[in-house]
Amino acid sequence: MFRATFLWLGLCLGAALIALTPARAEVLTAIPASAVDDPKAFWRATMKEFYGPYDNSRKCWMGTRDGQALCMRPHHLAEAGEGERRIILVAMAGYAVESNGGRADCHACGGKLGLVMLKPVGDRIALIATNSLAAEAGSWGRVPSEEAFRQVHFGDDKFGWLMHTNYMAQGHVMEGVIVYGVLEGKIMDLGYVPTAIGMAGSCDGLQDGVCYSYNYEVDTFPDEANGGFAPLLARKVESRTLDAPDVVSIPFSKDTMKYDPADLEAVFDG
Repeated sequence: MFRATFLWLGLCLGAALIALTPARAEVLTAIPASAVDDPKAFWRATMKEFYGPYDNSRKCWMGTRDGQALCMRPHHLAEAGEGERRIILVAMAGYAVESNGGRADCHACGGKLGLVMLKPVGDRIALIATNSLAAEAGSWGRVPSEEAFRQVHFGDDKFGWLMHTNYMAQGHVMEGVIVYGVLEGKIMDLGYVPTAIGMAGSCDGLQDGVCYSYNYEVDTFPDEANGGFAPLLARKVESRTLDAPDVVSIPFSKDTMKYDPADLEAVFDG
């Protein structure tokens, strides 16, 4: 009788504790919520939180990822939502320090990119998600410029970035965007979407004034999310081909968990 009563009380206590336990505990950082309204204070606290102390000689925040010493700096800051749904999207950029103390200097050598999503919770900033904090991006040891980053809305409470990239070869330039968003609590690369193919360098002197063989601008269409990732829409800016479609939809594939630009690639290959 005593044993049965003890077990019953234990089950009741356990159920009560489960009911009182939050479904998902917030991961709080040391960044004060008040810093959000002071960009300099916010960047200082955020860089220290995710990388480490500031190095006066290098003029960057030093950290270590995957055995590599990193020299990182603030890069791009954006916000989305309001009140309890306010989200802060942070991009930090830098390079892996080479044995000679400098950065890698080759066309195929990327810089290092750290992406973080945060939100205010009480008097602190809570972490929503990060990438590896040392993802390869860009070339010549540098991440694409701040202007290359654009905050986008994938629908519902899903936000992320489009990062513009370009590559020049044999007199032509190829441009595109890399899509970043949150999957299973991590900021992931959600695919590459080509956006333009054209002449490298100046377009002056072209008789028809059209620089690009194809040039599209990519944006999201959050109203079509349906609980998942909304499709991207590629809208034509200019084209040498008169019958190139004005708009091309780029769906999110649940099989690959990336955006599938096959229809837009078919336009470029045509």
